[in-house]
Amino acid sequence: MIAVALVLTAAGAAWWLRPWEALVAQADTTPTPVTAAVERTTLISEVRLNAQLSYGAPVPLAAANGTITGLPVADATVQTGQRVYEVDGRPVVLFRGARPFWRELSADSSDGADVRQLEQNLADLGFSPGRLDDGFDWRTRQAVRQWQESLGVEPTGTFAPSDVVVADASSIRIAQVTARLGDAGTSPATSTETLLRATARLTTAQARELTTGTPVVVILPDGTEIETTVSGIDPGGQPAVEGGEVAPPTATIEFADQAGVAAAGPVSVRVVIRPQGEQPATLVVPVTALLATADGGYAVEVWDGAAVDRTPVEIGLVADARVQVLRSGTEIDGATGAVLTVGDLVVLSR
Repeated sequence: MIAVALVLTAAGAAWWLRPWEALVAQADTTPTPVTAAVERTTLISEVRLNAQLSYGAPVPLAAANGTITGLPVADATVQTGQRVYEVDGRPVVLFRGARPFWRELSADSSDGADVRQLEQNLADLGFSPGRLDDGFDWRTRQAVRQWQESLGVEPTGTFAPSDVVVADASSIRIAQVTARLGDAGTSPATSTETLLRATARLTTAQARELTTGTPVVVILPDGTEIETTVSGIDPGGQPAVEGGEVAPPTATIEFADQAGVAAAGPVSVRVVIRPQGEQPATLVVPVTALLATADGGYAVEVWDGAAVDRTPVEIGLVADARVQVLRSGTEIDGATGAVLTVGDLVVLSR
């Protein structure tokens, strides 16, 4: 009798408490997820890049062939035909050329492209050597003598490579003086280009998408905005000088009017790339609705009011905390799941 009473008592307690009903009631009180509706709209995305204004990498001038008796001035611009520095009391001037001179040139020299390069410089400076060719004749000798007289040196009519600095440009900028008066056999300075350019580091995707001529806005530190275009894209991949790493992709931006950037000098700037033309309307969801998947893609969870269904998505532009949905569900090759439509509710992360 006592055992029967205990069983009845336990059964009554179980009927009275009914814990499974408490569990069901608790499940029913699970809060509704926070959602946002899928929209169809135009998503405008600006690309903002960090860039550096610079004159390019400094290059050492060739070592002086004698004792340095006159130094250049840092940050000075030297034009073709002007003195760069002085050696043994003789001016060393700037000549333009694709490659350096490597031999002494005189009436006894054999024909060569270096003779034509010398004649071109003499002609540009107003000392006519006659018809430009590869031969050093009496007209070339006379032009060399006239040039030497203009420099105040002995007019021998013989040209020495050490009398000039050669650059593949009409002018150079002295970046840094690297020698002292009296030094011998050393480079007197480093030089750069004379034009400021902006160089911006890119991602691999940006390097694929950007093209030469893309309009950009360069924002200087004082807030001044300069409209210009991308002048070149370097895809990178070349071995870097240090560390064994490869060079990243970069964009180069030139300025037709140097006055706007000259006052700023070599500084860090911002580059803004704005989309051009009419942008099409696409499906858009909040960025916080995206879930990373194991295969490296993305998915969203769609709430139908009672349950959540996960759907893979392929995304495009991201702007203003929203993202384009280019394809979804079965629209993606080999994928399953519902195709998103306007008004669908996607679950937001909390």
